Amino acid sequence: MKGTELVLKALKDKGVKYIFGYTGGAIMPIFDEMEKQKCFEFIMSRHEQGAAFMAQGISRASVGTPHPRTGVCMATSGPGAMNLVTAIADAVMDSVPLLAITGQVATGVIATDAFQESDVVGVMMPITKQTYMPLSVDKIEETIHEALYVAWTGRGGPVVVDIPKDIQLLETDASYQFNPETYKPDLPGFLYSPSPDRDRIREAVALINKSERPIILCGHGVITSNAGQNLQTFAEKAHIPVAFTLHGLSATPMDHPLSLGMVGMHGTVQANRTLLNTDLIISFGMRFDDRVTGNLDLFGGNAKVIHVEIDPSEIDKNVKTSIAINADTGEALNILANDHELINKPRRLWFEQIDVYRSEIAEATQKEIDTGIGTEGELLMKTIVTRLSDITGGQDIIVSDVGQHQMILARYYNFQTPNSWFTSGGAGTMGCSLPMAVGVKLARPDERVWSISGDGGFQMNIQELGAIMEHQVDVKIILMNNGYLGMVRQWQTLFYDGRYAGTPMKNPDFGAIAGAYGIPYLKVAALDQIEPALKTAAEHPGAFMVEFLCDPSEIILPMVPAGGGLADMIVSRRT
Repeated sequence: MKGTELVLKALKDKGVKYIFGYTGGAIMPIFDEMEKQKCFEFIMSRHEQGAAFMAQGISRASVGTPHPRTGVCMATSGPGAMNLVTAIADAVMDSVPLLAITGQVATGVIATDAFQESDVVGVMMPITKQTYMPLSVDKIEETIHEALYVAWTGRGGPVVVDIPKDIQLLETDASYQFNPETYKPDLPGFLYSPSPDRDRIREAVALINKSERPIILCGHGVITSNAGQNLQTFAEKAHIPVAFTLHGLSATPMDHPLSLGMVGMHGTVQANRTLLNTDLIISFGMRFDDRVTGNLDLFGGNAKVIHVEIDPSEIDKNVKTSIAINADTGEALNILANDHELINKPRRLWFEQIDVYRSEIAEATQKEIDTGIGTEGELLMKTIVTRLSDITGGQDIIVSDVGQHQMILARYYNFQTPNSWFTSGGAGTMGCSLPMAVGVKLARPDERVWSISGDGGFQMNIQELGAIMEHQVDVKIILMNNGYLGMVRQWQTLFYDGRYAGTPMKNPDFGAIAGAYGIPYLKVAALDQIEPALKTAAEHPGAFMVEFLCDPSEIILPMVPAGGGLADMIVSRRT
């Protein structure tokens, strides 16, 4: 078999259905073999970055489904491989498994500055779990299997396999028998300890039972380990409020009585105030990112910390723990949800105080949402998102771009479906939404998917409308157009005396662009048009785009200023 055949054989054995990518000279042999075999559905992105975000969408959206799939993207050498970098760096920060296969120039000309040569291994090594370059055709199939194992095992992440063109074309008589269900490579130093230490669990339960003011922090690990139901059972059993990191959203229903909403820089008042005054932080599958903690010197106070985390490097990295449980979050929550020693304490005074936190700005916020029009006479994103949440019942999948609208979605969409929220967190990559939504929809074709972007992020990968058009991907597109880079403008409003340097945008006719791709389109500028437009998009059998003209002066509060702690939270423009 040729190297090209071995690549595809390994992918087929692992159940890969979709491959996203863009061809070129050094990857052409694999594309040619793929065309001969016709055993994969190939989605041609219009930019390699889009292909990697599509692959992210497949991997992330298939967690918890009967057939989890690995997102696979392919690109040629040089600029093709380099265009994958941003989305791969994004995946490693957000712990998303994906496989990127890149073509490389022939071994005989590596390191000679050959046409379209780049040091893929050198560039990718710091932003992946592992990077490979098989230099023998006999190593190709095993390398693909090992790469996929590494991508999914423990804390997920991206892997890259860079294959020289001459190695792709070589033949071998070797016969391999890799059972994808039982295959486990010999990787000294690749440690994985999924099972929780029972003594540590008992210590944690004892600490929880003593606590009067506990809080649970739900991170992305709860989603990736499909443990939302066990988290809810545990929280109800112990009667503890739950706050969510950005990526923890949709692990459990957002309107659950114990839910505090999102925590951190743009978190709810109740989540941040509760975290400020707790005596015990119980964190699951999260890394105490700076957007959660604020100033680390001011975080936690005298609270004890229980940290359940699969990646040992994250334990004690940012926040000192009292009890560290290095384990798979799902396994730990399964044990805790069924622990007979766990006490259900009323904690009446604690919940009375939380109710006070909930009411702090609730009336003012609701008035703003009901008004729906900003100071400059245009629509408020808060109102649009709230209406969308009401229309969908919180049941639909939301794929958000990065910026002000992202924080508004995280705050005001009432997530009801497990693993229904996808966005870029750690890297904060504008342009992620449109291509990621393609992968999400392909992973979960029976659910309605909304790609929601600001006018800035939308134009960063606007070309992926071509992939949506070509493959008839049923994605509902919402464009929040305020003529600015909204989140940066908010910072400029609050901290830079209203000097809007580099944020105003002169935008094109988005309706004409949608029409060029054959996508139906509506533009909405009036309050009474919001619901009809959203319902039209939701009911349309295929892709549909709605552009909302939004007020540029809108800001999302609360907000913790850079360098501040949670106690420095800004709750009104006057603060």
